[in-house]
Amino acid sequence: MARLTTDKISLAGVCCALPGEGHNIFDIGRPYFDEETIRKTTSPIGVETLFRAPDDMTASDICYKAADRLIDGLGWERGEIGALIFITQTPDYRMPATSCILADRLGLPEGCVTFDINLGCSAFVNGYFLAANLIAAGSCDKALLLIGDTLREYVSPEDKGLTFIISDGGSATAFERSSESRPTSFLMKSDGSGYGNLIIPAGASRMPSDSGTCVPTDDGSGSRRSEDDMYMDGMGVFTFAVKQVPLLIGELAECHGISKDAVDLYLFHQANAYMLKYIAKRAGVPMDKVMININKYGNTNGSTIPFLLADLSSELSLGGSGGKEIMMAGFGVGLSWGGVCMNFGGMDFAEIINV
Repeated sequence: MARLTTDKISLAGVCCALPGEGHNIFDIGRPYFDEETIRKTTSPIGVETLFRAPDDMTASDICYKAADRLIDGLGWERGEIGALIFITQTPDYRMPATSCILADRLGLPEGCVTFDINLGCSAFVNGYFLAANLIAAGSCDKALLLIGDTLREYVSPEDKGLTFIISDGGSATAFERSSESRPTSFLMKSDGSGYGNLIIPAGASRMPSDSGTCVPTDDGSGSRRSEDDMYMDGMGVFTFAVKQVPLLIGELAECHGISKDAVDLYLFHQANAYMLKYIAKRAGVPMDKVMININKYGNTNGSTIPFLLADLSSELSLGGSGGKEIMMAGFGVGLSWGGVCMNFGGMDFAEIINV
């Protein structure tokens, strides 16, 4: 596992972006499922509204809008930004790296180092970890983490396990060298043996798309999808999450030098509401400390924690100079999971925009 504790980084701000207006889950599902099926399927998940990007809008377009707004909102000089990390599973091209294109679009300097990373549900905590390492090592003083996906184009509308969960969206988060002593602790893990639990089987080198991979078939549970579509083993993902995340919570609290009870807020990846409640129960965490907003935005893959931060910015600013102890955990596709624990005194900028 990878660990880090540093007091050299602060979270300066966040801007999240949604493509257009949301769609009600019943409007999404009616062409393929009856209302009772939709109701039974979505009730435990907790989703009410989902977002889909138009065909001419990419994940990088969404993240560009968020990052441009964030930089201006913070009043940062673009020439001072030393790193841009872009995490997506829906890049603009196979090559070149989309992060290079984003750095140019945003007017960042040639000296800005850029990274493309293929991660999903754990994207935010892993990206935060990388930004913290860069800043702690003295490689840069300011860094941007952009996370976005347009995964709905890979979700079969006839797959009731995914079509009522996945949303398109993006986020930009700004980090800078800290002038205060507020330790931040990180713990990252992965297990590739479970890669098949969340996968788009066709479309890359292992299984190139062809005339056969796009043909949908019935999976025996009332859903239909092709090999070009996203597949999720719901029980496999659930079993992984409810086993590993409670363990992570205990290990990360110990790494940060506090008890689980001392954590004021838990910000978990918004996989689905039922899973989050089950994780909290197994971890011994009271639900009044667990933030849930999947009802408003759906599962935006790696951006769910930034959406929580933006939603909760006013509350997280409370607590005086001591701030609040918050723990963030991302988990899912890969399989990959990890967490961040920090004493948080608020952000300089937080916003959610529609693009």
